[in-house]
Amino acid sequence: MDSLYKQLKNFGAVKINVPMSKHTTFNIGGPAHLYVVVEETTKLVGLLNFLSGEGVMYFILGGGSNLLFADDEYEGTVIKIATDKIAASGDTIIVDAGVALGAVVNLATQNSLAGLEWAAGIPGTVGGAVRGNAGAFGGATADSLEKIIVWRDGEVLELAPSECEFGYRDSAFKHNEDVILSAVFKMVVGDKQKILAKFQENVKYRSTRFPPYPCAGSFFKNLDLANYVGDKSILPEKFLQVGKVGAAWFIEQAGMKGSAHGGAKVSDEHANFIVNWNNATQSDVLIVVEKVKEAVYNKFGVELEPEVQIVV
Repeated sequence: MDSLYKQLKNFGAVKINVPMSKHTTFNIGGPAHLYVVVEETTKLVGLLNFLSGEGVMYFILGGGSNLLFADDEYEGTVIKIATDKIAASGDTIIVDAGVALGAVVNLATQNSLAGLEWAAGIPGTVGGAVRGNAGAFGGATADSLEKIIVWRDGEVLELAPSECEFGYRDSAFKHNEDVILSAVFKMVVGDKQKILAKFQENVKYRSTRFPPYPCAGSFFKNLDLANYVGDKSILPEKFLQVGKVGAAWFIEQAGMKGSAHGGAKVSDEHANFIVNWNNATQSDVLIVVEKVKEAVYNKFGVELEPEVQIVV
């Protein structure tokens, strides 16, 4: 380990046995054997080349949202991407993967660029948002992307969105080993006051619904209406209009709002949030998850699919 520790210092600041509970919005997770913070894209590429060449297991960490780490030690190297370059040029924004998504929204608003208002108040980094095709209020990350730069097996590649298999809270990056390095957003020039008003409206909405305990964001994916084989007449009209059924509605209708195990429970504020209200462990959360899935399946015949990445 001493040799690896010394070599990792060539790429960034390195620490040993760092609790992942301190670096995830869920505040859950055991220690990472080695933890390296990388602030430059060139150093990140070098590190990925080195670790892959040495056969060292690694995990890519962005903002730590949408993530549930294991309680046990992670025996590999956690790479915290902290690259921070961001710039607006005309109707585009060029941004490193480590930049907070909120910073992109703020820069867009300052430059009268529309298209990312839906992301106001969403935590996490650009890399994480691209990987999971983060979205809200009918918008999604992929809608505004012009190109994505990734590391793949020792090469740096430029990809068009059409090459990334974007779907609802999904992309090719969730199923391959590519590492997102940066992205270019193609925006629409708009009215600054209208953009700001929508930004503020979305932030206010989130503030009234986001639970006051640590969590990973929405835990389950909403269901495409086309995949719901139950009686559609019982569904709220808004679901019929948008073509998706909210996971929170299924959970609440199944009587699981407030359901708890150990330190984890279904949020009282929003049923699609599972919160760490009392020093929860990953196992506490997963027991609640299984209880929720079982209750929803028994009542509706629907198999809820987690949106949160679970590290075991």
